[in-house]
Amino acid sequence: MPTASFFTAEQRIPIAQKKVSVAAENGLSYKLGQRINFVVPASTGYFMPSETYLRMDVKIQQPHDVSGRHTRLQLDGELGANVLIRDITIRSGGAQNVLLEEIQNVNVLTALRYDYETNDNLKAKRALTEGSQFKSVENRGTLGSSETIMNNHRNNSYYGHTTSNFTNGQYRTCKALIRLPSGIFQNDRVFPLGLTDGLRIEILLEEAPKVFRQLDTVIKDRSITSGCRFHSINGSGTVGAANNWQSGSATTTVYLQRDNDLLAASSLPFAVGESISWFDPSQGEDAGASAETIITAVAFEAGTSAPAVNRVKITFASLAQTSGVAIGPGYFAYSRSVKKWTTNPTASVDDVELLIQQVTMPDGYTSTLNDMLKAGGSLNYDFLSYTNYKYSQQKEDRVANIRLPIQNSRCKSILCVPTDASIYTAADAINALGTYQVNNVAHDCGTHGVNNSTRSGLVGIADHLTQYQFLYDGRLNPSRKVPCDRISINDDGRQGLNQQVLIEQEKSLHMANIDPLSFRSFQENFFIGRALSLADGVYDGRGRDFSLQVEYQETTAPTKNHLWHCFVAHLRRIVVSGDNISIQV
Repeated sequence: MPTASFFTAEQRIPIAQKKVSVAAENGLSYKLGQRINFVVPASTGYFMPSETYLRMDVKIQQPHDVSGRHTRLQLDGELGANVLIRDITIRSGGAQNVLLEEIQNVNVLTALRYDYETNDNLKAKRALTEGSQFKSVENRGTLGSSETIMNNHRNNSYYGHTTSNFTNGQYRTCKALIRLPSGIFQNDRVFPLGLTDGLRIEILLEEAPKVFRQLDTVIKDRSITSGCRFHSINGSGTVGAANNWQSGSATTTVYLQRDNDLLAASSLPFAVGESISWFDPSQGEDAGASAETIITAVAFEAGTSAPAVNRVKITFASLAQTSGVAIGPGYFAYSRSVKKWTTNPTASVDDVELLIQQVTMPDGYTSTLNDMLKAGGSLNYDFLSYTNYKYSQQKEDRVANIRLPIQNSRCKSILCVPTDASIYTAADAINALGTYQVNNVAHDCGTHGVNNSTRSGLVGIADHLTQYQFLYDGRLNPSRKVPCDRISINDDGRQGLNQQVLIEQEKSLHMANIDPLSFRSFQENFFIGRALSLADGVYDGRGRDFSLQVEYQETTAPTKNHLWHCFVAHLRRIVVSGDNISIQV
């Protein structure tokens, strides 16, 4: 019997194209945690999946009913609006309603893709269309801190900048345009909607704790040394004890050092109305609530002579701090606003639509195809997709055998992402309070500081992993255990890192159709990868005793429970034979 496969669109084929808008069928406005449903009708005919986009308006709102709760929020800096899509399910239309594709926790997979398939050009493009962020020369660091994209508050998609009181009125609508994170919609082959009776698409939105971020420069346990350093209480040209904020003494002003980008009032990452205090990362001294103030005004005092010489000044109600320490040039400001929240921030997702690139096929194409099907032929449509096999691991399990019941017949690779399984409140997740410690690089967080993750549950954590090895086909793969002891926090003086784990990651990403352009996130988003085939080959994972063996034998025990997201990249095939639609996985 004849079998047809759909082709990759080329310029040599004379076809017409146009954009078609498909509105969500269950409303226009959505909250986090809700579902968005689309029906792409069979009458659309043919479309280009890789040129189809999801458009949405995103607007953030936060608790502002009490003074001191003000702070600037945004979505994840790397993912933008992609962080909102938790699960995606695609079914055929009509009465058959065949499950064609389902990817759970797809934002974890997208985070992996965006952290490794990235460069400055891609970041800039994503920032223009997807609501993510990019590094700006206006937000440079001068104290040797690592670069972060989460400090751009003057050119932000989610709020306008103001030096007056920051309220919900400063939040603007972010208009995001993203590609659907599915194998079908990443494919560059024309899709025949008429043969599947259209498509039903269901998107589950993520919950609040995983989507919102503060600026890294205002969080005590993040890149605090990229933020605002204390200079004096009076702007004096000389730094010294006489100009420090002594315990027991009162002041209404604090002047800041001309570090990082603090060259104007607009450079201040804190908002008017935000609650701040002070922390010395080199000594581990936290002034805490004893020096907590609410910013009432911010100004830049220009001049060529003392006391105020071209410094940013913050003003607040008179306070005699009682921390027991003198706040001086070793202290950096941090936000305490999130600690005051009693309710979570929210986001609305409005005016959601699919923008479909409809394709008009050459004359006679559809009739020829239908004739073939009526004659007993079939049509095959292949695409690369991902199945998520999950596994929960307690932190006490220093040796774990992660069984993976793979049921995919044409596997390409496997990407195993051990996420932090802890349940955090939105406030703790945003404030990086008690979250996974990514590293303890002194120039970022000081000798006594930490650098905690703000992406809990979204990215992988090495968490003092010693080594790993896969077991399948009755053999250990690779033949020797892959060491990972230098990937986690460098807390015992060891130098260098493990190269083999990076090589295994690179091969697995290639086979998963993810182009590994950068490995800068090997700590911030750790994963274990294994290529299951090479080039155009595939691996039949059905009925195999497939497992991942991980060992945590370091002196420092794992700090978090792990939820492993093991994404198997594999080829799926939609088979249309007569009036029947089936899926081969």
